Amino acid sequence: IFAHAKVYRDKLRAYATLIKALGAQHKLQDATDMGFGVLSHLGVQRQSLLPDKSAVLRDLMALKSSLVDLSDAELLNYREMVNSDMVAAMSFLQPLLFCNFLLNREEFTTIVFIMLHLTLTYGICEESCCCLSSLSAVLCRMKDYNASERIGQLAILLLEKFQSRKYIS
Repeated sequence: IFAHAKVYRDKLRAYATLIKALGAQHKLQDATDMGFGVLSHLGVQRQSLLPDKSAVLRDLMALKSSLVDLSDAELLNYREMVNSDMVAAMSFLQPLLFCNFLLNREEFTTIVFIMLHLTLTYGICEESCCCLSSLSAVLCRMKDYNASERIGQLAILLLEKFQSRKYIS
């Protein structure tokens, strides 16, 4: 598949399958590295070094504040993501969430931030519900239970809006 693909986009499904297979084999770092390799072709860059944890948390808290005050109607009427590269990027970031939840919590938090940034910049998509539920988990770990609950409610709203059966669990 990789050798016969005419354009990079033709390889995306094969890469997605390979990343999921690597994750299932507990080759989480390999899956993460491959995922970020694909993301770089889609315009989402991985920093060579993880940013300072306090900087990521500060930025997440700033984004959290804007989300907590968002009404249900505002979220449901938020524009949908139409940039095909960013939709594809979100679909590659989603399995990386799970790999890094187990592998590297700092990378996990960075991936949540990237997904949240893409959602707020380009619009909502199916994977935005995973981003919000992951943010809810981060907030819960930080003992910000009220914000965690509100963000979790927003995640469920998106899950229902997109009827994302693949993410119900």
